[in-house]
Formats: sequence, structure tokens, C-alpha cells
Amino acid sequence: MSISKQLQPIINAFSERQPMRAKSLIITLFGDVISQHGGEIWLGSIAKSVEALGVNDRLVRTSVFRLAKEGWLEVEREGRKSFYGFTRSGSKEYQRAAQRIYSAGGDSWHGTWQLLVPTNLPEAQRDNFRRSLHWLGFRAISNGTFARPGGDEDSIRDLLDEFDLNSGVVVMEAKTSSLTTPKEWRELVSEHWQLRNLEDEYRQIIGLFSPLKKALDKGKVPTPLEAFQARLLLIHEYRRILLRDTPLPTDLLPNRWQGTVARQLAQALYRDLAKPSTSYIQTELVNRQGRLPESEYYFYQRFGGISKNL
Repeated sequence: MSISKQLQPIINAFSERQPMRAKSLIITLFGDVISQHGGEIWLGSIAKSVEALGVNDRLVRTSVFRLAKEGWLEVEREGRKSFYGFTRSGSKEYQRAAQRIYSAGGDSWHGTWQLLVPTNLPEAQRDNFRRSLHWLGFRAISNGTFARPGGDEDSIRDLLDEFDLNSGVVVMEAKTSSLTTPKEWRELVSEHWQLRNLEDEYRQIIGLFSPLKKALDKGKVPTPLEAFQARLLLIHEYRRILLRDTPLPTDLLPNRWQGTVARQLAQALYRDLAKPSTSYIQTELVNRQGRLPESEYYFYQRFGGISKNL
């Protein structure tokens, strides 16, 4: 028995949203799927993979053209066929996001904060740099000062290297002081990290995908196409919310934080969908060499580990 009854509301939620965000869906396709299967795909396969989600061929071509123009994708042509993959910068950008998306959670925190103050940021880089900071979990806590709890220096170093900003940005570490009460910290975090809005959105994604998980738990078996569609939309919807969120320590979060529930649901569903979705990917999608190759090793490390016995 298929999962079409549980999958259709998920497809409808995506296709009926205005604007549809086809570009964002294609970025999810490249990041979640193509990056793990050779890094390249034929334009016709892109159109085939998202057609049933309400993204027509014309919108695919327009979206891919714009993504290439924006520096996300690059193209190679053989005869009349076009093959696309991430650019180097596009790949780095998604890898940075992937560290958040496929995390198993459970990071510890010792009360330290990282502060970042751009002192000489070129105007042309400002929007992209701030977007990348958001993906790393930073938020503006005052004019020109960005902060995140914990974090590692390597990710900041990579970001500064990418934007050639080894000068012009000051990075500091701070520690929570006893002069600030836990209540004040929670209020600051709730405001600047917009936790109330995020929690509402997490509840929506939980409500949307929970029936699918229950159906799979009861023994319903998706077709390869259904599994692929469910996996793609799961990561697309989860990514859409998660990248406006920050992996905050429990001490700074509301009780029964719905982001944790959403991560656990995404992790369990992704593992359920991995095998049948991979079957669709390797039999139906093509690159210049033919069918897409097997998954990269890194695929099996997602969400804390996926069985290789697919």
C-alpha cells in the first residue's frame, strides 16, 4: 500500500504556496541529492524530478538560468543537452547549511558566546556576508554586532577566507555573566532569534509530516518516486525553517521546544526514505555518463548515521 494519501497534502502545501519558490526547491535538489550522486545532472532530469510537484518545464528552465546567473550553478553542454552542478561557491554555501540541516543535535554548551563585528565590509558583499552569518547561527544583537552561542572558529575562518575578509572583521569571545539573569538572556534570545515565530512554523511542519511517519510505521511502503518526493520536500521544508533558526543551548530555549521535535521527526523520516528514494535517483536521473552513481560516503553520515545496507 502506497503513501499517496499522506504525501498529497505535503505536495499541495508546496505547490499552492505563493510564490512557489522553485529556485529554492532546486537548490535543495542539488544539495540533498545531486551533491551525493556525482555532482551533476541533466536539465531534463531536473524537470522530470519536480514535474509532479507542480514545477513545470518552463519554470525549471527559468529557475536554473537565474541560479546560474547568481553564481549557484554552472553548466556544461554536450550537443543540445545541458548538464548542471554547483559552482565552487554554491557548493560551499550549501555545505555550510548542510552542517545544520543534517545534524543529529545534542551539542553541548559551556556558556560562551562568539561576537563578530564587521569594521570594513564592502557594500557589494554585505548582503551575502550577512546571509552566510545567519546560516552559521549569528544574529544581530545590536547595530553592527553579531552573536551566537558557542560555535567553532573554523567555520568563521572559512567564511572570512571565502569573502577575503581576514581584515575588516573583529571576532571576539565572551562568557555569560552572573550580572545578567537567565530570564534576561531568554528574553534577548527570544526576541533576536524570533523563537515564537519559529516555533509556530515548526509546529506546522510537524503537523504536515507526522501522518506520513505514522503511515510508514504501520507498514505502508512508498514507491521509489513517492519516497524521492517525500524526501525532497521534507528537506526543503525543514531547511526553509531551520536556516532561520540557530542551534541554541537548552538553557536558552523555551520548555518543550518544537524545533527539537521537528529535528527528531526529520531524522527518523529521512532514514525511512533513504533506501527507496535512492532507488529512484539511481534509476531515473542521469548525467553525462548515464545513470547517477551511488551515494557518496558522506550521505551515510547524515542525521547521525544512515545504514549502508540500502
